[in-house]
Amino acid sequence: MPDSEQIREWTTFVNTISNGYKKSQLLFTAVKAGIFDLLETPQDSEAVAASLGWSERGVSLMLNGLVACGLLKKDESRYSNAPIAFATLAKKGQAYQGDIIKHNLGSWEHWSTLDERVRTGRGLASSEKRSGESLRNFILGMANTAQLSAQAVLSTMDLSPYGHMLDLGGGPGAYSIAFTQAYPNLRATLFDRADVVEIAKEQCAAAQCLHRIDFITGDCLNDDLGTGYDFVFISNLIHSFSEADNAALLRKVYHALEPGGMLLIKDFIVENDRSGPPFSLMFALHMLVHTEGGNTYSYDEIQAWTDEAGFEGGESIALTPQTRLWIVHKT
Repeated sequence: MPDSEQIREWTTFVNTISNGYKKSQLLFTAVKAGIFDLLETPQDSEAVAASLGWSERGVSLMLNGLVACGLLKKDESRYSNAPIAFATLAKKGQAYQGDIIKHNLGSWEHWSTLDERVRTGRGLASSEKRSGESLRNFILGMANTAQLSAQAVLSTMDLSPYGHMLDLGGGPGAYSIAFTQAYPNLRATLFDRADVVEIAKEQCAAAQCLHRIDFITGDCLNDDLGTGYDFVFISNLIHSFSEADNAALLRKVYHALEPGGMLLIKDFIVENDRSGPPFSLMFALHMLVHTEGGNTYSYDEIQAWTDEAGFEGGESIALTPQTRLWIVHKT
């Protein structure tokens, strides 16, 4: 039988999980309001409330909550960003995450129906594709997270042998930008939906990389991917699709790739027995909520697709606690 101390630990643990939405909603509210941009310089709650046109009572309680979360500092009556908020939540921060946080806010309504999704096994219908602000938050959110992931890939992989990269489902172009900046002889072709490519072009222009990057618009499951690539990079795409769709997609990739070329898949790959990593197991539920057939996949499942497509062998690399790589070549 567990002793009283163990029982206290367990009750604290489960109640921390059940109360997690409160901190999430507090963060969503603060990011939407631009609190962390306002507090790049210290201000009291009255000044913040006046800037927002909100009640001083409500703003004071919110700011104190953010102090409790470790996101703000309080010096007598004045509030300012904690270092973590300067870096990740103020728009000028070196690792700004506001767009991906807004995207997560957009998931709130769908996650509230998790019981129905689990009961039926059905997620978001294909007719409910993102558009407008929702799409922009999602794509720019991918840029928020990719700025660090791209550097992790570059520190792990030598891309110097390659001259023409297909960035398949390339989103905001973060990897095309980072890889072509790191390797002057590498050019990239980014493939994505037309509305996504427009956002990618903005990002590539801001990075002064448009002359190094070409664009193809289309649906990767149904449209031609182009040819002549010696390197295909697929980041965080396969989890959006079913097993059958991924197998078909990798057959198309094989035919688009030149002999000797490399396919690099980066995703939230799970252990073969689905025992972890924890983030990837939770993300599988995110795919249940948001897609018709998406999931997080194991090394064995991905290798079955690459083997069937014609690739040989395979190498796995743990890039971060959440993200792993699968690397194969076309002989």
